[in-house]
Amino acid sequence: MTTVTGTVVLLVALAMVALQVLRAWSRGRFAAPGRYELVGSTVDAVVALALVRAVAPPPEALSWVWVAAAVAVGVGCAGAVLRWPALGWANGQRRLLAAGYVVAGAGVLVVLA
Repeated sequence: MTTVTGTVVLLVALAMVALQVLRAWSRGRFAAPGRYELVGSTVDAVVALALVRAVAPPPEALSWVWVAAAVAVGVGCAGAVLRWPALGWANGQRRLLAAGYVVAGAGVLVVLA
């Protein structure tokens, strides 16, 4: 893996983590409009962090960036838990899509582990 590829993977993962935190905690235009979006952004952020560790782990000097991103995902999850009761599902299909997305994300995590 080249340094450029590792940097790109890390930047994409950080963007996904930032989006997850914004969707969970924001009340403005970045806020997740429903539960499906919260679930999707959380799965995306977790898989992106796992991809960084599996494909292009940061050097020891920058490993704190990955740890900070993992803490940010935890903060985003806390925001999602607090917002969950106020949000609804668009329809029954969204529940199935969210469940499928979580299962697919878990499968990717198993492969990357």
